Amino acid sequence: METMALQIHIASVVVLALIIASNIAVILSQKDDRKLRKYLRIQATAWSTVLSMVIFTGMIFMAVVQTGFTIKIITMIAASLALITLETRRHLDLKRARPESECFEKFRKRALRYYIFELLWILMVGGIAPQLS
Repeated sequence: METMALQIHIASVVVLALIIASNIAVILSQKDDRKLRKYLRIQATAWSTVLSMVIFTGMIFMAVVQTGFTIKIITMIAASLALITLETRRHLDLKRARPESECFEKFRKRALRYYIFELLWILMVGGIAPQLS
């Protein structure tokens, strides 16, 4: 049961990283502002669903293993809060940006920066958390 809970948690983290990587690729490749805006609004649902899955499977793993709040767990919680904050800021920026304008170009740069930070958070926590005790 422990192994399965951990595997599901890790798989959901990998899926979230793949979603973020695909968002970076779409921002860099999509030149039509309206299509990009529509894509980012639709994918936000998938992003939120997968992040919820990451949090939920993490809580299930904590319950199965019956662990307390260790440094590892606190690090993962902090990473989740950072991801939620970055995604909220990106969403608010997208709401304010108007396609076919200069502000949308600024949005593209900020959104790219947000997604890069999100991907770095996931990679750092994925690499650091197993080393923490």
